[in-house]
Amino acid sequence: MTAVVVDTNVFAVADGHHEHASPHCVAACTALVEKIAAGHPIAVDDGDRIFLEYLGRLDASKAAGKLVKRLYSLRFGGRVCELVRITPAACLPAMFNEVPAMLHTFDNDDQKFIAVATEAGADIYAGLDGEWWDRRADFVAEGITVHFVCAADMPL
Repeated sequence: MTAVVVDTNVFAVADGHHEHASPHCVAACTALVEKIAAGHPIAVDDGDRIFLEYLGRLDASKAAGKLVKRLYSLRFGGRVCELVRITPAACLPAMFNEVPAMLHTFDNDDQKFIAVATEAGADIYAGLDGEWWDRRADFVAEGITVHFVCAADMPL
């Protein structure tokens, strides 16, 4: 089973932290979270940057937050998490050498997800985030597959 990279907003939408998410969007994000809870592996960086973002933004008392906390505690077991080494760029620590040049201007907070996906050859799952949506042609051009869990909720 190929690990996937999951942007924080998917977990946040599943836990009801996005007021503009439609019921369909929430259900789709919840289904992905449940798939991961059932054992589908996620790819994260071996420096815990992704987990630190998850843990800092999610409510540990809600389902997705509880799952992330459990995954974090199990991350070294090798079954639920694929730990991927990414290299911070010398010029800016929030950027990574694995991020393709065309995506260097992407949001610094999301660079780690792109770097992990590139290094692991993994698909990215994004919920409601306009920049991911607006830059979809750049991802295609770089050969990175991004699945938009809430595509119906995004502006055309």
